[in-house]
Amino acid sequence: MYEYNKIYQDLAEILGDDKDVEKIYKSFRGMQVNFPMRLYSRDSVKAVIAKQKDNLDIQDLARQTGYSTYTIRRLISEIREA
Repeated sequence: MYEYNKIYQDLAEILGDDKDVEKIYKSFRGMQVNFPMRLYSRDSVKAVIAKQKDNLDIQDLARQTGYSTYTIRRLISEIREA
């Protein structure tokens, strides 16, 4: 059996499935991929804020989303101004 190149070996260890690594390889080979620091988009966080505006824990939401409490407050302000 062949050994993966380093990055693919790392992915195989994380994902635990060679088929998933091969899917990633086929989809992104030759490309440079950068992963944003935050998993969730600002728009989706704003949608959650808009839904939960009455029961909103800013610090908890910041921990869950990776956004700072300052940014969460700014998003709340944007929603109120709209």
